[in-house]
Amino acid sequence: TITENISLPVTILSRFDLIFVLRDVPNKEVDGKMSEHILEIHRRGSNPVEPPIPIDFLRKYISYAKTIKPTLTEEAMRRIKDFYLTMRAASESEGSPIAITARQLESLIRIAEARARAALRTEVLAEDAEAAINIMKRSLEEVGIDLSSQKIDIDLIMTGKPKSLRDKLQILLSVLTEMERETGMVEKMALINRLEAEYNIPRNEIERLIMQLQREGTIYEPREGYLKKT
Repeated sequence: TITENISLPVTILSRFDLIFVLRDVPNKEVDGKMSEHILEIHRRGSNPVEPPIPIDFLRKYISYAKTIKPTLTEEAMRRIKDFYLTMRAASESEGSPIAITARQLESLIRIAEARARAALRTEVLAEDAEAAINIMKRSLEEVGIDLSSQKIDIDLIMTGKPKSLRDKLQILLSVLTEMERETGMVEKMALINRLEAEYNIPRNEIERLIMQLQREGTIYEPREGYLKKT
């Protein structure tokens, strides 16, 4: 998951409006151009390519754009609201993951305002709202997809655990608690066999779930081969 690959706590990660994964995929043509560009910089001691917009002008443009405080038009508000309600409606059925929260609604507004500001407009138009929606959807599809259910689950970013994982952890803890009442300490293999037989969870996945709960301090091994809730 995104939280497993980025060394940031979810409390910080969840505050980003957009998250994208940049993958370093080998490509002979692109790699050749990149290496030539870097070598030319070192040979000349300066950038061999003139930027399309002069740096000084770009600084002034951005500085001025920051002073603009655009307001949402009725159409822009309607587009953002419709998208938010549509995404929320997909989460209404029992057991469905939460696709979007009010935090993402605020992010959509900020992104739409930023686009209008970049165009030096005092109003946020419908096209700004649509652009914000498209980029938000792309971000969620990249980092908010629960690979088990193939559904957008915002908890993957907000808590680091998709709903499918939380459900399996809850099943494991419930079965462990039930077995504890009968035997005190629970034999690890007996727990694995029961989860595999009754809940059809693969053995290697159960092992990973147990290791995760041990890392979190939720369960521990009072002695080798046995488990107990903390």
